[in-house]
Formats: sequence, C-alpha cells, structure tokens
Amino acid sequence: MKPDISVQVPVKNGGEVFVRFLRSLAVQDIQSSWELVIVDDGSTVPVQEEFAQEIGELPDRCSVKILRRDPGGNRPAARNMAFEASEAHVGLLMDADLEFDSSLLRKHLEAREKSAADVVMGKRVNSWSSNATAWQKWFDSRAMGDSSAGCFPWNYFITGNLSITNRLLSEAGGFDTSIDSYGGEDTEMGFRLREMGVSFYWTPELSVNHLDSVSVRRHSEKMLEYGATGLRYTLAKHPSVRGLLGSSWVEPLLAEPAYLFVMRLLTRLFLLPPVYRTALRFAERYNKPSCLFTYLSVGACLTGLRGKDYRV
Repeated sequence: MKPDISVQVPVKNGGEVFVRFLRSLAVQDIQSSWELVIVDDGSTVPVQEEFAQEIGELPDRCSVKILRRDPGGNRPAARNMAFEASEAHVGLLMDADLEFDSSLLRKHLEAREKSAADVVMGKRVNSWSSNATAWQKWFDSRAMGDSSAGCFPWNYFITGNLSITNRLLSEAGGFDTSIDSYGGEDTEMGFRLREMGVSFYWTPELSVNHLDSVSVRRHSEKMLEYGATGLRYTLAKHPSVRGLLGSSWVEPLLAEPAYLFVMRLLTRLFLLPPVYRTALRFAERYNKPSCLFTYLSVGACLTGLRGKDYRV
C-alpha cells in the first residue's frame, strides 16, 4: 500500500535544528502509513550517519528514504530528487529547520480534503520564542501574515510547510535548477503552477516554528543575492511578471509607464550605499521601526537586481 503523504526535506549539515525536526516527526499522530524522503544536499557527515539515532526513533508506519547529492548546494535539484523518489500521492514540502506539533501531517491531509485545493500552505512562525525580536515579528507579518484561511496568490507560494501532489510538480516540470543560489525557485514555480490553473489555499492553523535565527544584516545579504540571481532570472524567463517585488522601480527612469518616474528617481536615491548602510546600522541598533525592515528587505533585493552592492 502506498503511503498517504510524503514528507520531503532537503538538508545540508542540519545540526541540532534537524534533530528537533526529526523528533517532531517521531511523534506524529497520523495512524496511516507515511513516508519521509530526505535529500542530503552535500552534508559533510552523511545524514544517515549523523542522525542515525533520530531516524531510528521514527515510527514503524513511516518508511524512510535517504538520497544524497554530492556535490550538493542546489535546492531546486534536491526538491526534484525528493518528489521523484516519493511513492505517495501527496508531498509535504518542508525545510530542515522547523519544529511542529504532533498533528501536522494529519491536519495537512484533512485540510486538503476540506478545501479540495491543489496546494495547501500553512504558516511558518519566526517569533515563536518569548524573547522574539521586533525583527522576527515583522518577518511573520509578511506574505499572508495573520490572514484568515482562504485562497492565496501565486507569488506567496513558499515551500517549507506546503503540500501538493507529486503529479502536479511533475507536470509543471519540477523546480528550475537554474536558480542555484539563494531564493526564487518557489516564486518561479508558483507562477508556472498558476499558469496551469492550480488552486492555492492558505490554512494558518497548520503552523510550524521556524528555528532560523537570521539577523537583519544576514537577511539583507540574502535578499541582495536573490535580486541578483533568482529574481533577475525569473523576470527574464517570464516577462509577464514584470513589477514583481517592485522590480519596475529600478527600470530606466523614462521607461513606461511614465507615472513611475518619480518612484524610480526616489528608489535610486534610497538605494545609494551610504543611505542603505546607515538604515541598516540603525535597524540593528534599535530594532525598529518595522517600516525600516521593509525598506531594507526590498532595497537589498532591488540593489542586487540592478547589479549593485550596498556593501561597497
């Protein structure tokens, strides 16, 4: 009998957070058979060696597959390897730095049945700790934030706590392995799924804690990389997504539509390296205001898209 759901997760040097991820899986209350597909994306110590104890504690109703990419470092390729190896109808695409309660797998299946949607996405909470910072709380307000259950737009398609049929991933052609740096493969996949007529459903009760402790500065560096690589690639591949993440603000000043002239001019001023670096230092020191976090995130992305670097 095929498993009801397949947890698919790429991991590279997972450390303690991956231990917590596996322990969350070990206590799942789903009573039917399910599957765990781990893609070791080039870990220094192979997953089956480093996490042998935690893998051995998974319940008997869970079948485990461990695949390895060596050298690794390409998350879209790891995602593709996982769904191609899966035997289940439904794939739960997760990240290796999550912790969650015992009902997650069961509730994903229930939400899929109730909504009849092709894609079901839950939320990832960064401000789960009592010591959560204003930065982490701002991060949780992005995308769907605290929105009620319902449809969500394609550009919010984010893997990590998202279920979809393996058949749809295959029909879409899998994740684009040309996006081999930080960010963008999810958004690009979301666009292709939208073009296929796929339905997207947001269910906030499907909640996981994100154990990533990325700082404001590190997030800016990641968004700089995303703008220079994944976003630029997606805009070139799909011209109809023009304007994604404010990308039209960094087009030539006199490009159409003309009414964006002032916004483009202001964008260039605000993206001057000294201005950006000053705002970044202020955010790091005072951890506010939240609108500054938005500027830093979008600004770094647009800086990368322009082929610039605020650090120099």
